[in-house]
Amino acid sequence: MRPSTLLKRQKIIAAATQLFFKQGYPETSLDQIIEQCGGSKQTLYRYFGDKKGILNEVITQGTEEMKSVFQFQNDSDIPLTKQLNEFGYLYIKTLCSPQLLNMYRIVITESRRDQELAEFFLSRGPQHFHHLLTEFLLQQAEQGKLHINNASLAATRLLGLLRGDFFQQAMLGMPSPSEQEMHKSAQQAVKFFLQGCSIAD
Repeated sequence: MRPSTLLKRQKIIAAATQLFFKQGYPETSLDQIIEQCGGSKQTLYRYFGDKKGILNEVITQGTEEMKSVFQFQNDSDIPLTKQLNEFGYLYIKTLCSPQLLNMYRIVITESRRDQELAEFFLSRGPQHFHHLLTEFLLQQAEQGKLHINNASLAATRLLGLLRGDFFQQAMLGMPSPSEQEMHKSAQQAVKFFLQGCSIAD
């Protein structure tokens, strides 16, 4: 794809993201998106198919932001506890960011009448992230650094501990936790998680 085409696509996605988050997906029209970024409906249809295609791209970019948090170093000399503490902090921070919160709110609202959207989001987001963490924990177990019976269940438990009450509160519009609170919460969650595991750091 040509750089000019990529730039045009990105401008459309950026404009749509701003409008979707500010006034809602149903209330945003293609005309409003065009007014923000220029171009024509023909261009939008050619790049994305329809408005839902644009929403899918917004979700894709949002989940890519979270995906970067799940890039683990399996062969690193960094102690596992330290790796998990840093991962936990970044996970909480990204999950409570305005970008991710707005995306979740749109998906929750729209998925009630669009099952395909829910499946798309789950496959690109939570299910994929869970798989990445499961693979990391499994590889750590194979290296003798972590003793777990079920890596998938362990990943579920760790993510649940990290989310705690912060995500729910942030979704409801309450203030996001401070940097200090996020670090402390991540460390406490990881410590509690590892209490049920045997680690060799």
